[in-house]
Amino acid sequence: MFSESQESIDASFKYLLLSRSARSIALVFVSLAFSLYLNALGYSLIFIGLLYLFIVLFNMFLSLAIGVLGDRIGYSRALLIGEFFPLIGLAGLTVSTNIYVIAFSAIIGGISGTAGGLRGAFSPGMTAFIASNWPDEVSRVHRLARINVVASLSSIIGGFLLISHDYLPRSFGTVGAFRFLFFLSFLILLISLVSLLFLKERRRPRKTSRVMKRESFTYTLRIITANTINGAAIGIAIPLLPLWFELRFHVTVSYVGEIFTIAYAATALGSYLSGRYLNSIHISAVAVSSVTRFFQGLMLILIAFSPFVVLAFALYGLRSGIAGMGAPMRSAISVRGIGNEDYGTASSVQGVATRGSQMTSGLSGYLMDAYFPLPLMIGGLIQISGSFVYYRMIRGWENERKNRWRQE
Repeated sequence: MFSESQESIDASFKYLLLSRSARSIALVFVSLAFSLYLNALGYSLIFIGLLYLFIVLFNMFLSLAIGVLGDRIGYSRALLIGEFFPLIGLAGLTVSTNIYVIAFSAIIGGISGTAGGLRGAFSPGMTAFIASNWPDEVSRVHRLARINVVASLSSIIGGFLLISHDYLPRSFGTVGAFRFLFFLSFLILLISLVSLLFLKERRRPRKTSRVMKRESFTYTLRIITANTINGAAIGIAIPLLPLWFELRFHVTVSYVGEIFTIAYAATALGSYLSGRYLNSIHISAVAVSSVTRFFQGLMLILIAFSPFVVLAFALYGLRSGIAGMGAPMRSAISVRGIGNEDYGTASSVQGVATRGSQMTSGLSGYLMDAYFPLPLMIGGLIQISGSFVYYRMIRGWENERKNRWRQE
């Protein structure tokens, strides 16, 4: 999987795109469907929210382990190892309706309920793989934008899988239809696993520190501080969002699928615009990343109090487009101040912190049970505050770096 030829590495990028496409179809569907599936089985909002807490907890440690491993054995291998876990999870959801099997499968598979258009784009080691093989930040943003566009467009197919639920033969039944679609998702995810076998990457530099260098660690702390706040917002607002739409507006499973399918198209458009028009040294990536995060939070608050499903649907689509615009730049910024031997560990530590903060998902069911707008309202307010912290953290690092250059 290692190669000294940049041309060979560039050529293998298409396999990463194929992997992210297949992964997005499968994981977006299961993320959308999971809370709806548990609701169809008769489990309460509170139980569903608490289950997400354990899912997040397990995947915190998995992300860290795979990232640290990637620094030593290569990120393409780390990506490959990481892909086995959701495969096992989907297999378990397919074969059994026993709640212990469902819970185990969801936990090991990382069925986190974050059903955005970029759900399948990222996995432990992915950002590190891009950073390691394309050192120039403009090139990184360009490739991350391409990944996001492909993942978002593929997510539309995942949305169509959910739409198809209501049109499957009556002989399946509601629960059986979900299980059949979980099986299809399992087969699609196999394509992602096979694609990763063909990735090429630069040979890793020798690891000179046990964990990471001091410079990488201090920059990582800045990213963690900002992303922890945003993660807390996402944990409260997003995991139960498909179920929120169903219960709040009394719509069908297929209608929920339609809402998210069009939102994924908006995410793809936003990512395309980011890579095509905003990816420039003349545009502040930090400003774009912060402003888009601010408006994502604002949209959540507006959705929470929307009296009509069509208005809520339009606002969520707009939010998804805004998210697509900011995501490639934030991914590139997350490794900007990281040493090349620390990409995997640093990105995984960041992921652990973000996923840890998403353990607020345990509150989501309680809040929704108390008052339907609460999860989105609180999540939106937290995300807005996080946008200011993000700008302050990263802009402060940029100013410190400029001052050091002037002194030298």
